[in-house]
Amino acid sequence: MKRSAGTRPPGPRGHWLLGSLPEVQRDMPQTLLDVTRQYGGLTRLRVGPASMYLVADSDLILEMIAQRPQEFRKSNRTRSSLGGHLGDGLITLEGAEHRRHRRLMQPVMHTRSVAAQAESMVDLARRRLASWSDGAEIDLLREMQDLTLRIVCSSLFRLDEDRAEAELVAAVHAFAASLNVVLRRAFPIPQWIPTSGNRLRGETVRAVDRLAYDLIARRRLDPGDDLLSVLIAARDSDGGPALTDREIRDELMTMFFAGHETSAAALTWAFYLLAEHPAIAERLRAELPADGVTIADLPRLTLLAQVVKETLRLYPPAWVFDRSPVHTLTLGGYVIPKGANVLFSPWVVHRDPRHWADPDAFRPERFAGDATPRRGTYIPFGDGPRLCVGNRFAETEILLVLATLLPHIELSRVDTEPVRAEGDATLRPRGGLRMRVTRR
Repeated sequence: MKRSAGTRPPGPRGHWLLGSLPEVQRDMPQTLLDVTRQYGGLTRLRVGPASMYLVADSDLILEMIAQRPQEFRKSNRTRSSLGGHLGDGLITLEGAEHRRHRRLMQPVMHTRSVAAQAESMVDLARRRLASWSDGAEIDLLREMQDLTLRIVCSSLFRLDEDRAEAELVAAVHAFAASLNVVLRRAFPIPQWIPTSGNRLRGETVRAVDRLAYDLIARRRLDPGDDLLSVLIAARDSDGGPALTDREIRDELMTMFFAGHETSAAALTWAFYLLAEHPAIAERLRAELPADGVTIADLPRLTLLAQVVKETLRLYPPAWVFDRSPVHTLTLGGYVIPKGANVLFSPWVVHRDPRHWADPDAFRPERFAGDATPRRGTYIPFGDGPRLCVGNRFAETEILLVLATLLPHIELSRVDTEPVRAEGDATLRPRGGLRMRVTRR
């Protein structure tokens, strides 16, 4: 059907004043699924006084982020919410500066650089395993958050002193918690307003900045084999230092944000799914080396790779992204105004029954052999110019940690309540995930 100029996408009417705001605040992931299944691949939701547009059709998403990326930028909401914590890093930068930073970050996340961190990933996973006694009850999400944070701290800084590592880990935990407070807000609040959340932001950012700038200064004087040293060593076209201390700080904060909570969520969901499917867990244990895994083993661990890919399909940690048109444009036959908040969600696309048979089921065999999803239907790390630069690091970390822990433990649910996905900064189990450890 031909649509006339000015046609707006369909969508729910919602409350006369609040629109869909109550549903979005109560359970945004489920709301996005419900809206898509009822109204189609491009819908308009009124959220209080504002509107947002949900793009759920994989072809339209690909058009937006890979074919017409120059017509979109990160929304003002995202830049406002994240900028106070992350500064001007890859997540918040636009245009030429984004391309420059991405080019300079590539060596940091190159396959060789990631491989150099693999032994540390395995060692830290083994230490975490040793801390769990038989029969212990743990909050798996918290455990994985702490483990992946220690992995990213080790990879970035290679700290030698336990006290220095503990101080940095505690500071970044607080930093991440205060960032989640900001991201949960229904509407952005200017940083200068002295709310409790803004005061907390200021305190946690100052604490992390003090440690980060100290580490940058030390590495400039005495480079090491960590990723911070690789970043400091980057050179611009004229041969001079490519990034200032402030720019390095902002990229470090971005790596903290994007590099530990996402992997922690993925690992938590993987263990949850394997606990719910014990036959698959046993097949996977049979594939894994009994004496431990190294990065060299990964290419032949085919079921492990399938389990991780299927976990990222069902529960993509980076579950929703947003963009804002730089001018009024037409997408899918509908007019989207300049400056609108446009969402697209891997969580929604990955559960589209047009592309995935029985989309809510856990079936690692979907990724067996040469099976390759059509582009745009599987986007756990995004696509186009903003494809996550740390995807190799994240995948390697998830594979190695899972392969190190699984042969030695079984994890079973402590609670019988259904597990619900919560759409925070990452997609994670609401309220954490209590699990009982059984040593093998």
